[in-house]
Amino acid sequence: MSNSPQMSGKTPLKTLCGHLFFLAVALVFFTVFFVKGLTSAGLTGTHGIFTVKECVRESTSHRSTASHYYDCDGTFRSDDGKTVDDKASLGDLDTGYDPGFKLAVQGHNDSTVLSALSAATYTVAGREAAIGNFATGFGGLLFIIPVLLFSWLTRFDDTTRTIAQQWAAWRASAGTRTRKIVLSAAAAALVGAFVISPALGFALTAGS
Repeated sequence: MSNSPQMSGKTPLKTLCGHLFFLAVALVFFTVFFVKGLTSAGLTGTHGIFTVKECVRESTSHRSTASHYYDCDGTFRSDDGKTVDDKASLGDLDTGYDPGFKLAVQGHNDSTVLSALSAATYTVAGREAAIGNFATGFGGLLFIIPVLLFSWLTRFDDTTRTIAQQWAAWRASAGTRTRKIVLSAAAAALVGAFVISPALGFALTAGS
């Protein structure tokens, strides 16, 4: 028995570009949430208090599933009092807060790079938020990298494989090097989400 399913000798450029695109998406996703984790831990940005004026519930739906989040408007005031933003906003919150509620945040409107990476001008601060952001970043790798590895190690040039064919190819990889590599990648992402993320969160916020 060979170590892994055979891969065609020639890789179509379209397929290669598609794999590279999804790899880039995974790396950008991880970078965004890793930076947000560092920001939540207080390593970047300006610390201050966000006072809620109003929160609006937003909904998203995909086929049979639906979820919701909250966008909140309010006022930001830095700890040193030098920065006051009466038109501050926080997005993608899990909870809707009553007017007057205060949240510790990191403001980074003066950093174009940080704002672009975080896709926001304010990030919720604190240990819990930092751990959540780190874990989300590793979670993105979990859902993309193993799939890309499996596709590359088996039939890299097959762009029409159905779900049934993918499942059959996965079962056929039992006991092969391909299966071990894919599972190792998934395990590494899980360790990142459930071990490294909490460890980073506690270590970076130990003095706060």
